[in-house]
Amino acid sequence: MTQTTVQSPQTEASVRLEHLSKTFPGQRALDDVSLEIRRGEIHALVGQNGSGKSTLIKVLSGFHQPDDGASAWLSGEAVDLGGLSEQQLASMRFIHQDLALVPTLTVQENLHLGSSGRGLLAPFDRRRERAEVRELLKTFDLEVDPDAIVGELSPFEKAAVAIVRALGGASDDIALLVLDEPTAALGATETEQLFRTLRHINGLGVSILYVSHFLGEVLQIADRISVLRNGRNVCVLEAEGTTEQQLIARIVGSDVEKATPPTPPGADRDVLLQVDGLRAPGVLDASFDVAAGEVVGLTGLMGSGYEKVAECLAGARPFDGGAVVVQGVRFTRLDPATAVGAGMAAMPADRRGLGLIPTFTVAENLVLPDVGRNFRRGRIDRRAEEAEVRRWLEVCDVQPPDPERRIDQLSGGNQQKVMLAKALRLDPKVLVLAEPTQAVDIGAAASIRRLITELAERGHAIVVASSDPEELEELCHRVLVTRRGRIACELRGDDISEDRLVFECQFEGAQ
Repeated sequence: MTQTTVQSPQTEASVRLEHLSKTFPGQRALDDVSLEIRRGEIHALVGQNGSGKSTLIKVLSGFHQPDDGASAWLSGEAVDLGGLSEQQLASMRFIHQDLALVPTLTVQENLHLGSSGRGLLAPFDRRRERAEVRELLKTFDLEVDPDAIVGELSPFEKAAVAIVRALGGASDDIALLVLDEPTAALGATETEQLFRTLRHINGLGVSILYVSHFLGEVLQIADRISVLRNGRNVCVLEAEGTTEQQLIARIVGSDVEKATPPTPPGADRDVLLQVDGLRAPGVLDASFDVAAGEVVGLTGLMGSGYEKVAECLAGARPFDGGAVVVQGVRFTRLDPATAVGAGMAAMPADRRGLGLIPTFTVAENLVLPDVGRNFRRGRIDRRAEEAEVRRWLEVCDVQPPDPERRIDQLSGGNQQKVMLAKALRLDPKVLVLAEPTQAVDIGAAASIRRLITELAERGHAIVVASSDPEELEELCHRVLVTRRGRIACELRGDDISEDRLVFECQFEGAQ
């Protein structure tokens, strides 16, 4: 493993930062950080949530003012990070995880919104614009219909549209493209499509800063990798020759052991969940059962149906046919309240949109599904409620364990732990967990997976709907793979491996 050190400012660096610090009240988010992104390279930035990655990006974008003492260069020119000109800011383009696209508009209209000096209602020649958009997409080696509604595109196509909108036709004038968790919503095939697009863009001379928690992908796409921990530089590594385990050790400061899958439940264990011929939009037929103490995975390519099955089980998506049997009680309809009443709790994949209320405190989010539990003599017993909340924060290892902190002030991993605590507080026998460690750091992911394993060992029946083959291999006794709305195969025990899961997910398309 090669470790490089920071050199003196050179014109071949697209972006160079030295002695960058950022202090918030009571917190030093960045502490004397340096970063060099060479011209024409793909540079990855990794670290646990709270390591300073997001703060660094926000300083680069002009959203945060840095502390005094920082030095910066753009394409060899010294600049003031605290007062970047419009031209300097325009030389860096940023694509965040939510993509900031308008789903009800077409590709052409979304790209039109990103055009300088033009608004949505500005007049334009639609035929000429369509031809220009086609040429623009062709420049980036993309085949996307300009008239397609963005909300109906595949996850990769949405990401590609966001990239094209960010770059426009001005790649020669752009020093840096920053992508924050670009593959969080992508499956393996879509991720490889995105990588081809990024390599094409990189070949046009655009340097790329790639921020991600998916370390296997980082090692695949990046030339060099900068590691942050607690707001400080740890090292800069050459991706070639670095292993994922070495990278994990640099990120967390020690080796992280994988959770040991729970012992398979005996044949005499009670079946707590049965899914019988489930049908819904995007789900043609799903049948399986989960016993007490068992972890069953659901996976497939994006849009194959596995995520919709999980939504049906949670009561978040109505189903047209079939039934769900929870602890012997048969349901042909489910809503969230009915599911909870039957002894089932769920954790949605979209924690920002469906799982948490960002302006509420940790305690308010945690108790929201059952606010009356600590109701005494006509009012809520706040002391009892706080004690209960603190107990759940301890059980799920939420850091910091502060009930009164706003939930959006926690890292993504700790927000995920609060969602899990929120589900467990309902005392379920069956858990449906959708993407339980999506876009969380290595340490938080390991903590969540250990807790899932412990819950199975205590007798819970658990469904894990995930696009992460490593997660499924680590957690599950069985994995069901969906293709075109049906369960196409089931893997058990030693047959569950990352390679086999990727193959089975893509098998039909490979024929």
